[in-house]
Amino acid sequence: MRYLPPPSRNFKGVLAGAAVALLVCAFFAVFGSGGVMHLRKLQEQQAEAEMAAYSLALNNQKVRDHVHRLEHDDVYLEKMARERLGWIKPGELVYRTDIREPRSR
Repeated sequence: MRYLPPPSRNFKGVLAGAAVALLVCAFFAVFGSGGVMHLRKLQEQQAEAEMAAYSLALNNQKVRDHVHRLEHDDVYLEKMARERLGWIKPGELVYRTDIREPRSR
């Protein structure tokens, strides 16, 4: 089998230039503004945004359920009024305990 003759000096320069250009392209493909690193960062941001959106959707559902129960469930409405406003029914006795830290003088 015959070996190929060594490339000429001009061809070696072209090969070196092509290799450098390939390395520069690879560098920018990984670290450039549209590169792999930027893509990973965007994927992380998207995952965070999706988690926040999911959390907000759960909170929205809780608020919708609360409003629906306030509009349609009289027992729930009474419970909320009693807890938040301190309402009592006629004839009920309310026992309150005040557990506070003593004031320092």
